[in-house]
Amino acid sequence: MITVVIPSAYGVQPDNAGTLYSAYLDWLQGKPVGLAKINLGMDHQIQRATLVVVDYTLGEPKILYQGPMLAPTVKIQRIPKGTKIETVIKDGKVVREHRTVYRPVKLLIIVSGENYWGTKFIEFHPEKPLTSVNIKVPLHRDNIGPSIQGLNPKNEFQATSVKVGDMFMGNVTIFRLHSVPGVEERLIINEDDTLAIDSFSQTVAQWEQPSPDRWERSGKVSTPFGYAAPVPTSDGEMKTVHATVRYRIYRYDVCGYLICRTVYELIPQEIVEFSKIDIDNDPGTIPSNLIRHSHSRDAGDEFTVYFQESSDDGGVYFSTAVSACAGAGVQICFTGTVNTYRQSSSNRPAVKVIINSWHGNVLYFARYSENGNYYEVPLQWG
Repeated sequence: MITVVIPSAYGVQPDNAGTLYSAYLDWLQGKPVGLAKINLGMDHQIQRATLVVVDYTLGEPKILYQGPMLAPTVKIQRIPKGTKIETVIKDGKVVREHRTVYRPVKLLIIVSGENYWGTKFIEFHPEKPLTSVNIKVPLHRDNIGPSIQGLNPKNEFQATSVKVGDMFMGNVTIFRLHSVPGVEERLIINEDDTLAIDSFSQTVAQWEQPSPDRWERSGKVSTPFGYAAPVPTSDGEMKTVHATVRYRIYRYDVCGYLICRTVYELIPQEIVEFSKIDIDNDPGTIPSNLIRHSHSRDAGDEFTVYFQESSDDGGVYFSTAVSACAGAGVQICFTGTVNTYRQSSSNRPAVKVIINSWHGNVLYFARYSENGNYYEVPLQWG
C-alpha cells in the first residue's frame, strides 16, 4: 500500500488527492507532468456555476476538470523544449546559468452559471512542478437558467467536446516590413516562432447555431507559422503583410445544476499563407517615441533584430475586419475584428537587415519602446 501525504501548505488541497496521486505515478514513470492550481476571479458572483478546464497543450482538447466552481488542481504537461542562459545572483555574485525552457501550457477555462457564462484561453510556462495560475474570466449574460427539461436530470456535472471543423479567416494583418534606399529587410521565421492572435467564443441554447456577429474574445493564442515564404523589402518600400489563419471550431456542451449550455469556440491553429501584401512608400524616419539603436559601417553589412525581450505591453499590434464561414449545408460564420498582439508565449519572428549600399556612416533602427513595438523595425540613415 502506498500512502500519499497531501501537501496543502503548498497549495494542493486534500480534495485534489486523486490528481496528485496520478501525477506522482506519472512522474515515477518519467513522464513530463506537473500540477496547476486554478484560481478564478470574475466581475461578479454567479449562481449554480459549473467550471470546465480544457487542456490544448498537445493540440487536441482534453478535459482536465468538470465540476463546481472551486480552485481545482489539475495535471498538466510539463514538456522541456530546450535551455537558455540566464543571469542570476548567487551568494552576492552575478553568475550565468543554464535554465530549462518548457513548452507553454494552453488551457481553456469555461464558466457556466445561471444567466451568465464566460471563457478564457490562457498560456503559461510551467517553470515549477506546481504552478498557481490566477485567471480573470469575463462574464456575459444570456439568461439561461435551470430547467427540469434539460438533458441533465440527475444534476450531474457533464462536459463534452466536439470538433466541428475548420474556418479560414483571410487577410488578417500580421506584420510590416520597412526599408530605406540601399537597405532591405527580411522576416526570419524559425520552427518554434509564433504570433499571438485572438480566439473567440459564443454560447447558444442547445442545438442552436451561433450568430455571425455575437462572438466574444476569449484570449490570445500563440499561433505557429505553417508558411514562411520570404517577403524582401528594399529601396524605400514598406510592405504590410496579411495572412490566412486557420481556426478550429469546437463545440462544448456543459451541464450542471440543471443548467445546460452550448459553447462554441474558435481557436487559431496556424498561419496558413501570406494572402496579400500592401506596398507603400516608407517614410524613412524613426518615430520620436521609439528608442534608437545605431549600426555603423565597420560593424558589417547585415544584422538581425530579435524580439525575445519582455515588455509590460502585450497590447494589440494590428486589428483586421474579417468575415468568414465554414461548413457545408449548415454553416458557422464569423463577422468581427481579429487582433494580432505584440507578445506571445513562444518564440517570435526576427527581422534581418541587409545593407546593399551605404547612404551614410550610420544606419539607425528601432526595435521596441516602453510601449512594446514588436515585429516591426523602422530604419533611418544618419
